[in-house]
Amino acid sequence: MASVASLTDFNRNQNAVLADLRDTQKPMYLTKNGKACAVIMDAEAFDRMMAEREETRSREERVYQGIIRGIEEFQRGETTDAAKGFAAIRDRKGWN
Repeated sequence: MASVASLTDFNRNQNAVLADLRDTQKPMYLTKNGKACAVIMDAEAFDRMMAEREETRSREERVYQGIIRGIEEFQRGETTDAAKGFAAIRDRKGWN
């Protein structure tokens, strides 16, 4: 869970806040007049989050492309009987 600090507290205690961000690796909401105005986080944590986000996007893209490929194969009539398909999977996995 992200922590919350006022912008004034951040300005007064920047080193302590930055150390806390580094230690917790979690974002912090900064508030002004009681309302969130910015979010800050440790640079390494941000880089890691962005890398994870890109990996997730890449996996989703591969799944999407696989679904599209399957639809296209179905439309061309390139289908396999379920029993034969399951048998092929069992053979590949060595489950026979």
